[in-house]
Amino acid sequence: MAEISQKEQLALHEFSVRYRAALAKDQPTPEATIDTVKDAVREQYEQEMDAKRSPTAEPSTPSPVKERLPDEPDQDR
Repeated sequence: MAEISQKEQLALHEFSVRYRAALAKDQPTPEATIDTVKDAVREQYEQEMDAKRSPTAEPSTPSPVKERLPDEPDQDR
């Protein structure tokens, strides 16, 4: 990829700032959506912190382990 000059980088950055501002103005994110995401992130963070604090805690949904029975010896021998 070709290197771009510092002047071009600055122009691109300024354009991206203006572009994002225009998108936010045309399609604002509803507060309810933001609050929902914040709540979900906070809940996940708290779960991770609780798991780190108590390393002996079992996971809430243990994965099933298949038990394998040993092969029976042949009766014909």
